[in-house]
Amino acid sequence: MSKTTPWILVSVALALAACAGAEVREEDSVEGAVLGLMRQTCLANEGDGRIEACRRVVRAKPEDAEAEAQLGALLVKAGQLPEGIAHLNRSLQRLPDQPQTLVTLAEALDQRGDKESAAQAYRSALAKLPDRTDLRLELAVLLRKLKLKDEAVAELSTAVQRDPKSAAAWAQLSLTLAQANRLAEGIEAGQKAVELQPQDANARSNLGLFLSSADRLPEAIEQLAKAVELDAGNATAHYNLGLVYTRADDLELAARAYVQALALKEDFPQAHHNLAVVLMGMGICKWSKEHFDRSHELGVRSAQIVLDQYKKVCEPPPPADPNAPADPGAPAAPAAAAPAAKPAT
Repeated sequence: MSKTTPWILVSVALALAACAGAEVREEDSVEGAVLGLMRQTCLANEGDGRIEACRRVVRAKPEDAEAEAQLGALLVKAGQLPEGIAHLNRSLQRLPDQPQTLVTLAEALDQRGDKESAAQAYRSALAKLPDRTDLRLELAVLLRKLKLKDEAVAELSTAVQRDPKSAAAWAQLSLTLAQANRLAEGIEAGQKAVELQPQDANARSNLGLFLSSADRLPEAIEQLAKAVELDAGNATAHYNLGLVYTRADDLELAARAYVQALALKEDFPQAHHNLAVVLMGMGICKWSKEHFDRSHELGVRSAQIVLDQYKKVCEPPPPADPNAPADPGAPAAPAAAAPAAKPAT
């Protein structure tokens, strides 16, 4: 649209008003026509100048809740969160039944870090849009962050009841149940997610970890190996597979998985540390020390039991010299224990 187009439209509007015999002052007609064009620009789905157009409309007509909501949404999108949130709230005060404005407000509050208020805005939006599974998932994620796991489980249970074919909802329910120490239910939900979306590497990886926690190691390895196959460039998938191989005491395969994770993500602190532990268990002390050192550089703190085991395996004290003179202050060697008697038959 050229810069002169609005004024052409204004002229047309004035001409139509004259034909209709309207008795209005010219300056009022011009201002009204311009304001109408500003509102049209403000509410458009795209285009330049929308924020300024909305500002002008809201200043002239503060009761226009739709324009105020649009101004708030545009400001949020532009990263101007405080001002955008203020306009969204004012719009909702004038017109409370705006579910999309509530959703935009929830997203903005979450971006700002006000998760409690964001969760409340999502709750209000869901009261008006109960079939929006995506909103329930967003709310559930916030509830988990707020440590409201029971409410998160309730929301996700509602989501899978309303939308039983949503693999994402089942996957989120699985994760939330596992975090709430309801592991058996979490595994069932995770299996449902994988059944609905077998190509979802992340769902398979989570299911594998839950199966490992339940000591179902062969099933866990199967799921995690499939996750790696589906997403071979994902360092975390290889790392998770290494965790379960370590738990299964298959140190060679665990080492391979950690090495692959590090090939994809060189500065992976826990992968360095766990590889060091596995190498120590295999007696490969030089490489173990290198990976311990690197993990410590990256901020990992080894448990004392791990450090003690490394010293025992890789830094044993030198053997005593049999020709060295006896230490007079040393305690006497204990007498050899008598062999245990066989149990009576």
